[in-house]
Amino acid sequence: MRILHTSDWHFGRRIHGFDVGDAHARFLDWLVPLVAERGIDAVLVSGDVYDRAIPHPDALDLWDRATAELLATGTRLIATSGNHDSFIRLGVGRRQLSAAGLHLRTRLSDIDRPVRLGYDGRMLSPDDPAPGVSVHGIPYLEPALVWERMGAPARTHTAVLGAAMDRIRAVHAEREAAGLPADRRVVLAHAFVTGSVSSESERDISVGGVGAAPLAVFADCDYAALGHVHRPQDLAPGVRYSGSPLPFSFGESGQTKRVLEVEFSGPDREPAVMEHPIPEFVRLRTLTGPLEAVLGEAAGHQDALVSAELTDARRVPGALERLRRAFPGFVRMTWKGLSEPAAPRPALTAAAAARRTDRQVFEEFHRAQRGAAAPAHAVERFESALVTVLSQSETAAGARGRG
Repeated sequence: MRILHTSDWHFGRRIHGFDVGDAHARFLDWLVPLVAERGIDAVLVSGDVYDRAIPHPDALDLWDRATAELLATGTRLIATSGNHDSFIRLGVGRRQLSAAGLHLRTRLSDIDRPVRLGYDGRMLSPDDPAPGVSVHGIPYLEPALVWERMGAPARTHTAVLGAAMDRIRAVHAEREAAGLPADRRVVLAHAFVTGSVSSESERDISVGGVGAAPLAVFADCDYAALGHVHRPQDLAPGVRYSGSPLPFSFGESGQTKRVLEVEFSGPDREPAVMEHPIPEFVRLRTLTGPLEAVLGEAAGHQDALVSAELTDARRVPGALERLRRAFPGFVRMTWKGLSEPAAPRPALTAAAAARRTDRQVFEEFHRAQRGAAAPAHAVERFESALVTVLSQSETAAGARGRG
C-alpha cells in the first residue's frame, strides 16, 4: 500500500505581488501522472491547501482541478486544514465527499475517524477485522480556541497535539480490546516540531515558544506526515516534512522541493520511504554584485523572480528603474556594504529644527538616501519645485479668503 505525502500547496499565493497560479497548474501537471505511474493508493495533503481563509476563485478552481484529476487516477485524497485554511470552508461536504474518495479532516470530531487502507490498497471499514493502515488527519489546532474543549492540560501546541494523539491512541486501544489486529498509524499534522528549520514564507504560529511541539508527541506513529514548514526535512525516519511544492521566499531558492512516497508492505515491516524531487516551477534568484554586473546577468534570468543585492560603494542614481527594465520578474533591491553609510542624525530640539532651511532638510534627506551630497542640479530642481508648490498654495489660500 502506497501513500504520497505532500503539504502546503497554498493555492492562491502571490510571491511579492507575482501570481504563481501557472506554476501551481504545472505542479499538478507533474503530480497527477506521478500518482498514476506509481500506483499511489492515497495522496496526503498536510494542511494549507489554500493561502487564505477566503480563497480567490482561481485558487478554488485549482483545488477543484486537483481533486478531480487525482481521484480519476483511482487514488484517494486525504487532506487536513492548516493555519491558512478556513476549516469550515475547506470541510464543506466532507462526509458526502468521502464516498468519492476525498477525505477531508478539518474538525475535532474528525481526529478519531481514520481512513483505513488494507495492505493491498483497498478501503477497509472501521470494523473490518483485516489488519491495515489507519490514516488520521489532525487539523490545525489553535490552542486558545480548542484546549479546553479537548481536555488539554495547557494552552499550548504541545498540549493540544498531545490531546489529539490521546484520541488516536484510544481508537486503536478500543480496536485491540475487541481482539482485532493492530493497525499501523499514519498521522497528518500541521505544526512546528522542535528541531525543524523554518523559512521566511511561513506565518509564525508561535507565541513565546509555545508554538513548537516536541518530536516525542509523534512517538506512537509509524509515519507522521507533517505540514506547515516549507523547507523539506526529516526529523526522524518516520517523522518528516514534505515541504511546499513551490518556493515562496528567496530563502528557499535552490532548495530541491519534493513529495514523499511511503510504502507499507505488511504489519511487521518498516515502511519504505522514497523521495520524488519536484521540478523547479518557480525560479527565485538573488543576484549579488555591482549594479552593472547584475544588469549583465539579465539575459539568463528573464523567467525568474529576482532580488538584487548591490555592492556598489555608493548608491547609483536610477538603479531601481534600470533593474525593473532589465528583469521582468524584478522584486526588490538592497544596497550592501556602502562605503559611506548614512550616520544617524542626532535628535534636534524643536528650536534647532525650526532654524533649518528647506534646502538643508532636502540636502540631509539626499545624503541619507543616496550616501552622498546632493549635486547642484538636484538642489536647483528641488528649489524650483518648492517655489511652484508654495506659489500654488498661496493662490489657493487667496481664493479661499475671497470666497
